Amino acid sequence: MQNNDELLRQIKLHIYELSVNIGARPTGSAANHKAANYIKQTFIRNDFQVELQPFNCMDWEHGKTSLTVGGAEFPIVASPYSLPCDVQADVKVIENLSQLEQADLSGNIALLRGELTHESLMPKNFRFYNPEHHQKIIGLLEAKRPVAIITTSLSDTHLIPVFEDGDFDIPSAVIFRNDSNMIAQGNLPIHLKMSSQRKQAKGVNVIARKNQTSQNKFVVSAHFDTKPGTPGALDNAVGVTVLLILSKLFKDTPLADFGIELVAFNGEDYFSTPGQVAYLDTYGSEFGHIELAINCDGLGLKNSKVGLSPMACPEDYVDQIQEIGQKSSYIETISPWYQGDHMMFVAAQVPTLAVTSTGIFELVDKVIHTKHDQPSLINPKAVLETCFFLHEIMNLGTKQAAMVG
Repeated sequence: MQNNDELLRQIKLHIYELSVNIGARPTGSAANHKAANYIKQTFIRNDFQVELQPFNCMDWEHGKTSLTVGGAEFPIVASPYSLPCDVQADVKVIENLSQLEQADLSGNIALLRGELTHESLMPKNFRFYNPEHHQKIIGLLEAKRPVAIITTSLSDTHLIPVFEDGDFDIPSAVIFRNDSNMIAQGNLPIHLKMSSQRKQAKGVNVIARKNQTSQNKFVVSAHFDTKPGTPGALDNAVGVTVLLILSKLFKDTPLADFGIELVAFNGEDYFSTPGQVAYLDTYGSEFGHIELAINCDGLGLKNSKVGLSPMACPEDYVDQIQEIGQKSSYIETISPWYQGDHMMFVAAQVPTLAVTSTGIFELVDKVIHTKHDQPSLINPKAVLETCFFLHEIMNLGTKQAAMVG
């Protein structure tokens, strides 16, 4: 067994390197490629075979955004991946689907609020989940062609976008709800200027394998990309760190009749999840050979438990997972959660274990996806316990396979 103090040191080092030294790493950016190389080199040092799986994507620079109404300026940010614009126009306020259906928006700026901005809209070409009413809203906006769209934020304290879609070609930006009242009542033309820029780019998934010739395998995944502007310690340098520590733990471990595949996905926080799509298109035919898929995202939050969500697992497998988890005071079973890379495996009925923090759902868009997602939020001991827990689960599977053989 590895020295715990040394493993804790490595956990801190990996999290710090990814979230501080490299920092924000949106898919396709220079920092994103730097993170991919760091992950690759760590896997290689631990004697895993590494594949860099390429895909096309879009890098984006937000530039400067300004909103002026009657000489007064209002706080505003561009929606991620928005096209640029420099427009002066009247504003039309749209609060529900019926108003959108009836509105003539040509030549105007559409101000969306009310029930149209209660949740983020899924990207128009998103493959895994795309509600019909989201598609209808986007289709109507594209048909009515406003010169730009302003939406109220999903949060009263942060400017959280409704749109995040590089395939949606109407410029869009986000303001606070209270400011929307002043703009709507002023009946004045407004000036919206955004200097954002889309750039074609490349990205890669980093896939590490050991004992590749085995018919069956364990797959452990975590995404290494971030939203723009966030260091992404919890989301998700910590999940990648679990992959890197597991590669260390399995460096000298005989694997009998099972293979290990460690997948650092790229694009979970990107509008079209291109890394996940590339992996599914290339390796989806092999999903029937996966003994267990494990996805790590946001685990190790201080003053929180490590939450396990078994999905599509046989009952005896769930019992084994829970029995092993009960050995640690850091780990408990929680209700299934449906946002993350693990859902591609669940949809294919692959036995899946999603691993996160029990308290992380309260932090989304308050800490997660913001500049506040720092390494100080993470308990390295809980991360180490998670690594030992996953190592034991995977060892149990390889031993059972050897006995059957």
